[in-house]
Amino acid sequence: MELRCADPGLSAAPPSPLAVRLSSRGARGSIVAAGLVLGLLACGPTATFSGGVFRRGAVAYRVGPLSSDWQRLRSSGSDLAFRHTHGGTVVVHGQCPAQDDAPLDVLTNHLLFGVTARKEQARTTLSLDGREALRTQLFASVDGVTVGLDLVVLKKDGCLYDLQLIAGPAHFAARQLDFTAFVAGFATQKDR
Repeated sequence: MELRCADPGLSAAPPSPLAVRLSSRGARGSIVAAGLVLGLLACGPTATFSGGVFRRGAVAYRVGPLSSDWQRLRSSGSDLAFRHTHGGTVVVHGQCPAQDDAPLDVLTNHLLFGVTARKEQARTTLSLDGREALRTQLFASVDGVTVGLDLVVLKKDGCLYDLQLIAGPAHFAARQLDFTAFVAGFATQKDR
């Protein structure tokens, strides 16, 4: 089944209480409370997601599988968004061409604007799709609510990709197992 931008078949169930909103302008993104904006996407190039592959204009990538406990959501600020039935949200955003050529640690910090009481657990490099990526795991406060964040930032071929997990502390470790497999399956698609 191929899903297109503003596909009415996407889940309209409310996302977790806290979710990730990404912006392709200005300061690349920020974590915000109150969930993802659901509603119809304002489409530029047609976006599709089929067989684990997302395509929108110059942005094209594959992601790893998620179990049936994850439902795809509409989101106006990201390419892909999924919510776990027991709490937790995964969001992916790609930008081609990248508007910011800063180092990976700076790009990660852009994602944390507005996030307070940060308690970083790990910040490590990993090889992802043949390039160095940065993975940052932390607990933090968003509007006074503690959440776990697992952020992966990658630059490749002039594009920038963010893969993010946000979940409450009680579910964070379990959702990280799913997120790790999701990230491990990430690969850009050359036939953009």
